[in-house]
Amino acid sequence: MSPLKDPKTGAKPGAKPDVRRRPRGPVTHARPVERPEVPVARRAPQPPSERRRPPRAPFVMLVVGLLGGGLVSLLLLNTVLAQDSFKHNELRRVNEQLRQQAEAEKGRIRDARQPDAVAKGAVQHGVSPDQSAPKWVGGGHTPAVDDAEPTASGRTEPGGAAEASETGSSEQ
Repeated sequence: MSPLKDPKTGAKPGAKPDVRRRPRGPVTHARPVERPEVPVARRAPQPPSERRRPPRAPFVMLVVGLLGGGLVSLLLLNTVLAQDSFKHNELRRVNEQLRQQAEAEKGRIRDARQPDAVAKGAVQHGVSPDQSAPKWVGGGHTPAVDDAEPTASGRTEPGGAAEASETGSSEQ
């Protein structure tokens, strides 16, 4: 050793002690841990060509390709849904117009079935109202006044209808 260095620490005299170095002596405050000796199986050293990592580029390209494909498929799906939305709105608008037309036709038919509209249509087609007296249908037989009619009790009494017609006309 050189005479300028301290033989115990190996440092120059007057120099600051190196605090980063660990003391060389045994540590007095910690006990050493006793470990049982277990035989450890060690691998045989491999040649340097087999210890290489697998290349990362194919895996990275696979992940980027999957993400890109997913993004493109989502964009296509979004585009298709937007087109369907436009078609749906157009069909809804057309359906509303057809419903309004159907309601207008129903109102027109309801107005055409009213009696005054039917009479006007008949006059336009040359049909005139029948002003003749009503005629009995059924071979000219008219009901007689003295024919028996059932009463409220369910029995038939001869001349009951004549009495009822006479009393009904006198009460009014």
